[in-house]
Amino acid sequence: MDRRVRRTRRQMRDALLALVMEHGYESVTIQQITDKADLSRATFYLHYKEKDELLADSLEMLFDDLTASMDASLLDFNWQQPGYKPTTELFEHVAEYSDLYNSLFLGSRSLTYVNNRAVSYISNIFENVLRSSVPQDVILDTPIDIVARSAAGALFAVTLHWLENGMRQSYADIATMAQNLIMPGVVAALGLPELADA
Repeated sequence: MDRRVRRTRRQMRDALLALVMEHGYESVTIQQITDKADLSRATFYLHYKEKDELLADSLEMLFDDLTASMDASLLDFNWQQPGYKPTTELFEHVAEYSDLYNSLFLGSRSLTYVNNRAVSYISNIFENVLRSSVPQDVILDTPIDIVARSAAGALFAVTLHWLENGMRQSYADIATMAQNLIMPGVVAALGLPELADA
């Protein structure tokens, strides 16, 4: 992608996310986005058909930034390890952008699309980690994609509850709680004896 195109899109993404934190997604208009980004409406429509398409692009950028920060530790997965660093990094990221996530996930009208997108993204990460960690020749009790989607849904539910209740726990503490809740289910669902005994 051309550097100027990337820069223009980033301007619009940054403008949208800033406006969402101020006003909530539903009330933000394309005119407000272009005004804040100091671009014309014509420029907006060169890149996006509608506001929802820009939102999808903005979420992808946020999640990609999060995943990039985890890259070094994502696959450093040990079933016997009490803490999994990316879980802590996820909650640290949510804490850093709590105003934005409160607006997107818990706004006046929770956006089902946004929530589904977040769960799908987390599920893909889980699935990649599990596929790289579980021996390929082993027959599992539950398919990895189902385990990953279930774990992602549970993690997202914990995240929403944490946000709804004013993030009373530190991001490190809530990460530990989430992992303690979710990992035994993952291990049991996979049905690998060596994991259950770990």
